[in-house]
Amino acid sequence: MTRYFTSRQGAIKRLMEIKRDVARMPRSVPAVDGCRKDGMPIAGIEQVLLDVRADRIRWFRQEDGQEEQVVFVS
Repeated sequence: MTRYFTSRQGAIKRLMEIKRDVARMPRSVPAVDGCRKDGMPIAGIEQVLLDVRADRIRWFRQEDGQEEQVVFVS
């Protein structure tokens, strides 16, 4: 498991890269979920991206079967 910290803009950039990768490759879709600042869990790339843009997310996790990344948004 890889953990790292990023800004809100960096998190948006990373999630957009994931979306592009999913659109290009017909392999399994990576699981993306996270936790909002109010403690509510969220799931799915679109919902996580929406909450990052609205500055409501604390962290998100990406898992693609081979590796897991936890991204803390500051």
